[in-house]
Amino acid sequence: MSLHRYLRLKRLWLVRKQLLAGTPGVKASALAFGFWHLSDFSRSYRVQFGESPSEMPANSRQV
Repeated sequence: MSLHRYLRLKRLWLVRKQLLAGTPGVKASALAFGFWHLSDFSRSYRVQFGESPSEMPANSRQV
């Protein structure tokens, strides 16, 4: 795994952790971890976790 891919995955997991904690706003979380292109972020998140980041806060509140 390349260093670039590792760092991108690490940042995706950090965003996911924030969303699970109930952080308000997908955009704010993504920007906080350096995802400037939100469409690329959303696509990468969906590929990695099987759901869009906007679905995540709703799912974490139901658990």
